Amino acid sequence: MAEAQKHVGREADSLLSQSTDGAYVDVLTSPVAKDLIARFVRRLEAHAAEENSKPPSAPSQEPLSEDEIAVGLAALNAFLQANVTGPVLERVDKVEALFIEASAASHSGAADTLKALRKDSFRALDVDGVSPYPYIPNIELFALARYVFAESASASGAVIRLSSSRLSLPWTRLRINVWHFKLLSQPSLGPGSNFAKSSQWIDVPTLAEQINLGMETVRKQIIDEDVWSTSEEEAWSTDEKVQFLLEAANTHIMLGRDDRAREALKEATELNRFAYALSGALGKRTKFQEKSTSQLVVLAKSDAPTESASVSGDAEAKPDAVALNDDTLLEEIQFSKEASGKHGELAATSAGLPAALADLSPDAQPQLSPLDQIILLTEATLKDTFSPVDTLTSEEVLPYAVRVVSDKATNWQIYTQALLVRSRIEIHRSRTVERGVLQMQAVVDQVVVDTSEAPRPRAEDVADEPELPAIAVTAPGQTAAPVDTEKPTSFFPAAKEADTAPAHVRLQYIHALSSPPRWHLESELAYSWAGVGSLVSALEIFKRLRLWAEVALCLATSASADDESGRGSGGEEKAKALVRWRLFHRTGQPVAENADPDAEDVAQGDVTYLDPADFAGPERSPPPPNAPRLFCILGDLENEPAHWERAWDVSKHRFARAQKSLGEWHLARKDWAKARDAYRLATRCNRLSPEMWSRLGDISLRLGRFPDAAEAYSRAIGAAGDVVGGEDARTWSNLGSSLWSMYLEAVEEVKKQIAEEKRTGVKKSEDDDGGDDDDDVDDEEPEPREAKPRDPGALLSQALAAYKRGASIAQDNWRIWDNVLTLASRMRPPAVADMVQALGAIIRIRKTEDALDDAVLRALLQEGVLSKAKREGDKKDEGGAYAPLPRGSVEKAVSALFEEGVVPLITTRSELWELVVRLRVWRRDYAGAVDAAEKAWRAAMGAGAGGGLAASSAGSGGAAAADQSRNWLVDAGAWAAVVARTDELVGVLENFGGEAEGVGARWRGKARNAVRSVMSRGKEAWEGTEEWKQLERLMEGLKP
Repeated sequence: MAEAQKHVGREADSLLSQSTDGAYVDVLTSPVAKDLIARFVRRLEAHAAEENSKPPSAPSQEPLSEDEIAVGLAALNAFLQANVTGPVLERVDKVEALFIEASAASHSGAADTLKALRKDSFRALDVDGVSPYPYIPNIELFALARYVFAESASASGAVIRLSSSRLSLPWTRLRINVWHFKLLSQPSLGPGSNFAKSSQWIDVPTLAEQINLGMETVRKQIIDEDVWSTSEEEAWSTDEKVQFLLEAANTHIMLGRDDRAREALKEATELNRFAYALSGALGKRTKFQEKSTSQLVVLAKSDAPTESASVSGDAEAKPDAVALNDDTLLEEIQFSKEASGKHGELAATSAGLPAALADLSPDAQPQLSPLDQIILLTEATLKDTFSPVDTLTSEEVLPYAVRVVSDKATNWQIYTQALLVRSRIEIHRSRTVERGVLQMQAVVDQVVVDTSEAPRPRAEDVADEPELPAIAVTAPGQTAAPVDTEKPTSFFPAAKEADTAPAHVRLQYIHALSSPPRWHLESELAYSWAGVGSLVSALEIFKRLRLWAEVALCLATSASADDESGRGSGGEEKAKALVRWRLFHRTGQPVAENADPDAEDVAQGDVTYLDPADFAGPERSPPPPNAPRLFCILGDLENEPAHWERAWDVSKHRFARAQKSLGEWHLARKDWAKARDAYRLATRCNRLSPEMWSRLGDISLRLGRFPDAAEAYSRAIGAAGDVVGGEDARTWSNLGSSLWSMYLEAVEEVKKQIAEEKRTGVKKSEDDDGGDDDDDVDDEEPEPREAKPRDPGALLSQALAAYKRGASIAQDNWRIWDNVLTLASRMRPPAVADMVQALGAIIRIRKTEDALDDAVLRALLQEGVLSKAKREGDKKDEGGAYAPLPRGSVEKAVSALFEEGVVPLITTRSELWELVVRLRVWRRDYAGAVDAAEKAWRAAMGAGAGGGLAASSAGSGGAAAADQSRNWLVDAGAWAAVVARTDELVGVLENFGGEAEGVGARWRGKARNAVRSVMSRGKEAWEGTEEWKQLERLMEGLKP
């Protein structure tokens, strides 16, 4: 009786009201819907029959009734319920029966008829040669909605008033076009490419233009050219305006226009008087943290207070949020009110915050309205989509999702989107990756499974059923019941009916969110499982989505299925068989025209049981949609370049990955020229791949084509969005090497030009200016001029800049710093500041005197300090003491480098002490100069006792290190170095010892003792040599 009364009540309601209340199937099975479906099916079949012969007839221009509009709206919402939000669409078989009944081919069988209708629906949704994902369930519902709204031109500007709201046909038509655009995005774009990012890569200018025109039309109708209008008599409420602006912002994100998306989001925020800010607050993130540190937090407050008690029970239902359950991290950040943090940072103040947020506590924020929650999620989507993938971006995006998740009451779909945004961030962190993957799995369970399984039975129907699962035993030789692998299963326990929201609640804000369809959500989950190493779970999802390329890659990686050889083997053979099944006909069987591999019988119903030898027939014609990628995978598996070449041909020379694989194949065989040609073709197709540009630069550098290498590395840096990509230290360093090689070539060209000018006596510029008469030139074709050589100085400066950029990225790579030092020393004049910075970095990294090149140090000292003294003259103080160096001067930087970096490292190399002596003498630090001279003399003398000594102060650091084993009592070069250090010590004592503190008048005795010590030890080996005579002259000069 109650059911009868309910049915009568629904008949009394209008179809539009029923559609608004969520009774989509009732509307789609009404007599009006039956007639409309019949017209749509006839139109669809006529379109399919006419597209190859003549243009299809124009759609009907008869005005649509309100009931027909209700049917179109119900079809759109039912499609979104079945593919985006859930719950399961009940009694959909009755709607399918109407489509089958309306078809002219219904006599051929219900299943075949429905399949043909869906195939025609997919073909009708093709735009600019781009097809939708071919396995979308209930696609005929969306095609019906598009037929009603997008193909009806008679009611383009109508606004239908409902009991509590309005329905704008242009707005609905815009939503249809936006979802049409989303359906064209394939779910197989790779890890890290979420739905918002992948939508930007679709090239359908026709549909994009329709969407842009539609947004302009709806904006004029709803906002009336005035975003700030708040009149009481206006046609559209503030909430409706804000919702449109949010839809426009997400649409601009989908189309790749971040500037327009930010403008629309800003308008929506100001129109709704919503205040929010990304700020910082002191808090604890770990369980064992004693003092608080700065944490990012989003402070937000709606204009009108939202009471959680006023929210209905349906709206309070939301998906389960998975707990973190970590042994270190807290479930939520515990904010504190301490005055200062662990590192001395002060607590955040309200100085830079809006007035509405000044008194908000991070852990006690007010409830937000649903539209304000969507504003935060749109801001997060905008940052995530158009910012580099790095830790900083993740830290900025996560607080927006956390703010929405922490609200007390949230709409089902809004909460689902917030959980999805949070899980996308957490899967990239080691501490939260488990919760991130499980949270995404929970979202799939509560959305994807809800859209696929049969309706849940009522509680009274299952009360008497046993709770334990049934166990089925099969006899020997008996085949077990097949398992439906096409149907997704739930990883978590199914949610109770009281914990789920009805369809109309889930769909309330679906157009204002960037919610992915179920196949995109499943694909993202599969990549997440693969990212944590669970390739078995990823494989099952990819098989269900029929993403055969991903299935083949999973099989080749893990061989997840058992075979006769044992678990874990035979994976590559399974992958080969799968790819060949998609690309080639069966071996030895006649070729069927337009044969669909999906229609073929697969052994035991599982593609992993295929045999590659069974598919060695002719190539399928036409090739499958993803044929270039499949051919490349087959080429990788069989290491056959013919497959990559075929992929290049099938793609009409547009698939860069094919040429990249060919390039790597040639590189493995040391065929550098062919590898370079392959990568040039690859970069011609894909000019935004830093990896391929960098690889082309490596090959060009190997071939000695330095200008081409420099160009390739520059392109790699320009194409990279952040440090992770082409803009890394290696690329910058290689760019510096290319420019350095170009500099050397340019120097050689200049030398040759000078030599040629000396030989001929005519300068090249004069030879160029002295041409023939104009009359003679007019009758002859001008000869091509040689390209002018690049300026060596400019090339050297560019090479230095490239090395400096690479060193700033890899600050612990001393080899790049060594290149910076070498090039900076070759500049004219030398780049002293760069030399000081590079030497300081090398000393910091290597921490040994072997890293010091005395020739470079000598040049640095001469250019940065000693030459300044010569230009400025001596400026002694009255007391004779040295004055402090000017702050920020080159002299101070060089002096600090020597005193703080070089001096602590010197142990055995006397030539380094000699440089310190010269520096301290220049600074009037005579006591320090005497001390350094004594240490230089002791270092040289120590070589005679088994220590080490450099033979010559002018030698390089490497040569000096090699000479440390020489004994000056045996080696003549080491003996000459000892005499030189003794002479230097005597000279310093004689010239500055009297003014040095602690020496004074004793300088003569110290000098004589040093000379006497050398002569006594070296008399037996070196008496009578030139160096011995020099020591005798020193002794003679030191007599009183």
